[in-house]
Amino acid sequence: MAAPLILITNDDGIDAPGVVALERALAPVGRTCTAAPLTEQSAASRRITLRRPIRYERRGQSRFGIEGTPCDCVMMAVTLLLEERPDLVVSGINNGPNLGENIYYSGTVAAAAEGAKYGIPAMAVSVNQRSSIDYEPSARVAAGLAARILADGLPSGIVLNVNVPVGKAAGISVTRQCCKISRNYMVETRDPMNRPYYWMHEDVPLEDAEEGSDYAAIRDGRISVTPLQFDHTAHTAMDGLSRALEGFELDPV
Repeated sequence: MAAPLILITNDDGIDAPGVVALERALAPVGRTCTAAPLTEQSAASRRITLRRPIRYERRGQSRFGIEGTPCDCVMMAVTLLLEERPDLVVSGINNGPNLGENIYYSGTVAAAAEGAKYGIPAMAVSVNQRSSIDYEPSARVAAGLAARILADGLPSGIVLNVNVPVGKAAGISVTRQCCKISRNYMVETRDPMNRPYYWMHEDVPLEDAEEGSDYAAIRDGRISVTPLQFDHTAHTAMDGLSRALEGFELDPV
């Protein structure tokens, strides 16, 4: 019986150290294939390419660099590049966390969600650090979770959003997505012609994170595992909205 096939992707690019660390860590877990953007696509969210051709380059055995977004990469791998359906999609390891409302912007999470759209178990893995990163602890976490998912499965359409703290983790917590606590602001800078331009910055007061949330787990030095779903229907609002629209008629044209 063939070993399980694991599709590796990310939003940092085919040569990013996080994806290389995943390739090494997941090799004992199953056969790996990597399909990742040729260039960094951070914060690409679930954007797909519609108005220009998509090309790819072979970057070694079972490695493909794709001129597109993270979602393009998963879509192209599943529908064109792979001869068989992957058993698992692993996206990462992202250099920086994907917590709270930032999951809406994350290309790392979006790539995993694209796998789940096809009914493939999927997880996104990020480390809570942006420079001088040691990816090995996060890669070991990813390998352990990958083995567990391949053995036990995941409910259809569910993505595990995994965030790993810096240093030795105090444990692992199943968490919920935190409500918005980050504060965005723009910093003005001047170019050589004294014209203003701006950089977006973010301040995250972790003391405001509610207990049981992803931000609280990282604050406390724990690995955060958040099960996400991408059915955006507000099921709890449907009955009330149906009652509110009873008797509603369009005005005649």
